[in-house]
Amino acid sequence: MNDEAERGPEGQGDTATPRPKSRGSRRWLVRIGAGFGLFVLVSGLLLAFAEHHTAQPGFCASCHIMEPYYASWEKDIHGGQLGIACVDCHYAPGERSTVSAKLRGLSQLTSYFSGRYGATRPRAHVAQESCLTSNCHGDGQFMDKELQVGTVRFRHSRHLERTDEDNTKYLARLAVLKEELGATVGTERFPVLEETARQSRPYEDRIQSLTLLSRQWGIEIDPVVLAEYTELEHRGVRIAQLQSIQCTDCHGYNTKETVAGAAHGQEHFRVQQSSCFTCHFNNQGFNVGTAECMKCHTPPRTEIAIHEQLDESLREKLGGSKLGQEQVKMDHSDIIARKIDCRSCHADVILGDSIVSRRDCERCHDQATFYADWKSPLSTTEVTRYHELHVPQQRAKCLDCHTQIRHKLEPDGGALGNGGFLLSSMTECAHCHPNHHEDQVKLLLGRGGESVPKSDPNVMFGARTNCYGCHTEHQAVNGQQVLAATVSACVACHGEEYVQTFEQWKEILETTLKDTEDAFANVNSALDAAKTMTAEQRAEALKLLGSAERDLDLIRRGKGVHNITYALQILDAVTSRCSEVEQMIPAAAPIAEEGVEAQENAVPQPEPDSP
Repeated sequence: MNDEAERGPEGQGDTATPRPKSRGSRRWLVRIGAGFGLFVLVSGLLLAFAEHHTAQPGFCASCHIMEPYYASWEKDIHGGQLGIACVDCHYAPGERSTVSAKLRGLSQLTSYFSGRYGATRPRAHVAQESCLTSNCHGDGQFMDKELQVGTVRFRHSRHLERTDEDNTKYLARLAVLKEELGATVGTERFPVLEETARQSRPYEDRIQSLTLLSRQWGIEIDPVVLAEYTELEHRGVRIAQLQSIQCTDCHGYNTKETVAGAAHGQEHFRVQQSSCFTCHFNNQGFNVGTAECMKCHTPPRTEIAIHEQLDESLREKLGGSKLGQEQVKMDHSDIIARKIDCRSCHADVILGDSIVSRRDCERCHDQATFYADWKSPLSTTEVTRYHELHVPQQRAKCLDCHTQIRHKLEPDGGALGNGGFLLSSMTECAHCHPNHHEDQVKLLLGRGGESVPKSDPNVMFGARTNCYGCHTEHQAVNGQQVLAATVSACVACHGEEYVQTFEQWKEILETTLKDTEDAFANVNSALDAAKTMTAEQRAEALKLLGSAERDLDLIRRGKGVHNITYALQILDAVTSRCSEVEQMIPAAAPIAEEGVEAQENAVPQPEPDSP
């Protein structure tokens, strides 16, 4: 073959020679493509494996700081019974595969290996959508299901399905009150009254401020009307909070409220009752509005023992009162039917007020710009705005800002032992009058006497009756308004058959006190007249009489009717001490003086004739 044949057609001779190289390039491209495909396949499998493995609760537990959360998850119904994985709750539907979710997980992993993770509690979040998926609670069957939470019967629908009709009722009443109060104080003064009513302060403080404000204007307004008005102004805040309520506002992992039997003393997604207390009781009056007892509680069905049968001798001293003839029991349904105020016996079950101060905010916010609009006390408008900023957006929990309110019935043993349930009813007075009712409390507790240092407490302690139970009527005493004890309070609890009991007890106490005071005065006079007693005898007598006088002062100042049985015991002991002193006074001294005087005044008699 010639050269042209070998080269081929014109113009193709230059391209014929590289053919072996072209085939080699293709092979390399095929190999690279196959390798890349294999890499993608293996990477995909590894990612799928990693995705599956990291989504398992056991992987979460491999981090040591997650051990208590994993242990509590195992005990919780979601984990122990239903096997719901962590990612099913802690990622919203569709969020798990997003870039932001992966970056968040990578950030947590980096923090863990760098040693910065675990210094504080993890701020895990459960989105509302995670709870309400079709596989979980999306069917809404939980809404009307009655649940037992402690002593409370709870329904979700009462909190989550408020109707316009519910709001219309309170708004209509609020509008009526505004119109009436505006007409009473005048259109110029009403904005000041309204601002005071809206202040974020304790309920009693607001009523007191409103009352003083109206009196400064020379206007008398019924405190009941002012109380209703300020309560309705604050109700709007609570309704607004309900409209944006989330599952995690009530449910969540909790380290403060321990539960017996739960892993590490904790539950993974339990109801945090402190959140309930904050919403229901903060800035609210006792048994008023959202703090109304019967909104949540049902009365006990069993009778409760109040006090045991009194000793026969004490019953005789009380005029044969029926109150101590047998063990007395109380039926709550009867108390409710009589419309007895729950505060009479349970004033101490709610302690604390979760007012948020600027100092609470400064734990998170340290720049002056955050407090540009701050003023104290906050108004209901500002409270609503702060809730909108912090709860839905910042996912703040109640106790992140509010102090904890205690709502608990203390055991009877503790209450009877130290009278702790009396402290709540004394708080208002004690602020200005420290120990102002110290002697009354001593008598109520059955303590404080020198002749009888300790005895049984007031017979009504078994019912936990505090000051409000008997002191029910406002009266003017020395120009000041006080709550006075009334017979009607006795009748309200015990019935008409006890209408004379209070007056009878007062009469018995007054008679016994007068007799004891007379005995004390007589022995004092006798001691002053005694001239032949030794110094030691007189010192001993004065010591006994000094103790007796202090006991008498306790009964006078503390009003013996606060514990009539203890008061009568003390008065009997004082009388006995007076008798003891009387026996120490020499009887011969005054008799000898009378004999001398008789001899001096005697008429001389003729001597008889001698036998």
